[in-house]
Amino acid sequence: MTTTRTVISATLLILIAGQTGCSRSEDSKNAVREAGREFEMIAAGNANSSPSNAESALLKAESTVSKYAGSKDGYAQAASLGVAQAKIGLSALASQEAVAAERTSMLQARVIRGYLNEWRTMSAIAEAANIFDPTEGLKELADLITMRQEDIGTYRTLKDEIEGEISQLNTKIGDLENNASTERTAGAEIELRIPTLSAEEGARLAVQVREHTLRGDQFGLEAFRMQGRVDQLIPTREEYSLNVKKAESQIELLDAAREELQDRERTSKSDAKDARAKAQVSQDAILKLIDALDEHRSSTVQSSNTKAISLVRGAISATRDSKKATASVASLTKGSAMQLLGECLLRQAWGHGEAATIYINIAEAGIPGDWVAKAESERETQASLKAEASQSFRDAASALRGARISGEAGDKLEAAAARLDLLGGFVPEPVEEYDDSDDYIDDTFDESDESMGMDDETEIDPEEDDG
Repeated sequence: MTTTRTVISATLLILIAGQTGCSRSEDSKNAVREAGREFEMIAAGNANSSPSNAESALLKAESTVSKYAGSKDGYAQAASLGVAQAKIGLSALASQEAVAAERTSMLQARVIRGYLNEWRTMSAIAEAANIFDPTEGLKELADLITMRQEDIGTYRTLKDEIEGEISQLNTKIGDLENNASTERTAGAEIELRIPTLSAEEGARLAVQVREHTLRGDQFGLEAFRMQGRVDQLIPTREEYSLNVKKAESQIELLDAAREELQDRERTSKSDAKDARAKAQVSQDAILKLIDALDEHRSSTVQSSNTKAISLVRGAISATRDSKKATASVASLTKGSAMQLLGECLLRQAWGHGEAATIYINIAEAGIPGDWVAKAESERETQASLKAEASQSFRDAASALRGARISGEAGDKLEAAAARLDLLGGFVPEPVEEYDDSDDYIDDTFDESDESMGMDDETEIDPEEDDG
C-alpha cells in the first residue's frame, strides 16, 4: 500500500509545536504533537496494514488539528499544515482508488477491442461471401454446354449420313460382286463347252466367253472403286464418333463446374449468414460493454478522481494560513500537494484520452453511433486537464523554490523543482499506478538539516504572526 505523501515530517510538526503557551496554545500544541505521532506511525508502517487503517489514522490526525487550524500563531499555522498533511495523505489514498478505477476502465476497453477485432473479421467474411455472384459464370457454362450439345447433334448427323452412304455403297458393292461372279461363272461354263464343238461354233462361243469375262471384270472394277470410297468414309465416320465422345466428356466437365459454382453459391450464402450473425453478436456485446464503460467512468472513475483532487486542493488551501513561523515548511507542503494535484489531473487526462481512443476505434469499425462526437469531447477534456496538470507542476516547482532552503537539501529541492518544471513544459505519459517506493518530494528533504534553523530545543513564539 502507498505510504502517505508527507512533506512535513512528524518530527517537524512536533518541533513547531514544541513550546508552552496559554491554555489554548497548550491545547493546539498538544493537538499538533498528537497529529505528529499519527504521522510518525503512518510513516513507520504501523497504519499501513490496509488502506482503511491508513485512512482512519489520517482522518484522526486531521480531526485532531482541524479545530486549531488558522493563522493566529505558530501553533495554529502548524495545525493548518497538519490538516494539509492529512489531506495530502488522504488524497494519495483516494488516488489509489482512482488508479484502480482507471485500470478497470483499461481492462474494459481491452475487452471491447477484442470484440471489435471479431466484429471486423466477421463483417469482412460476410462482405466477401456476399460479393460472390456466380450468375455470369453459370450463364457462360450453360452457353458452353448448349454449344457442345449442338456440336454432338451435328457430329451425329454427319456420322449417320456417312454410315448411310457406307451402307448404300456396301449394298452396291455386294450387288456388283454378285454380278461379276455371275458373269465369270457363265463365261467359264461356256468355255468348258468349246473343246467339244466345231471350230466355227467354238469361235462363236469364245466371243461369248470374252463378253462375260469383260462384264464380270467391269462389275468387279466398279465394286473395287466403291470399296475404295467406303475405305475413305470409314475414318471420317470414326472421327465424328470421336468428336461426339469428346463433346460428351466436355459436357460432363462443364456440368461438374456448374455444380461446383452452385455449391459455392449456397456455401457463400450460408457463410455470409453465419458471419453476419456472429458480427451482430459482437456488435451487441460492444454496445453493452461501452455502456458499462461509460457508466463506470462517469461514476466510479469520476468520483474517485474528484475525491482525490478535492482533498489535495483542500491541502493546498490549508497551507495559505502559514506565516513566518511555518513559511518554509508550508512551501514544501504546497509543493508536494501541487505535484500530487498535477499527477491526479494527468491521470484523469490519460483516462479521457483512452476513452477517446476507444470511441474512435468503434467509429472506424463502422458501428452506428455518435462516436466521433464523443471522442472529440473526450479529447477536449483531455487537453484541458493536461494544461491544468502542466500548470500544477510549474506551481509545485515554484512552491519548492519558495521554501528558500540552502545547502545540500536546497540543492535537492532545486533538482526536484527542475524536474517539475520539465513536467510542466513537456508532459510525459501519465503513471498508471503509484508505487510504495516512489521518490516523493519529502525524500529530498533532510529532517536533520540545520538549514531550517530548528533543533529539539527550538521554541517558536506562539504570538508571532504576520511579522
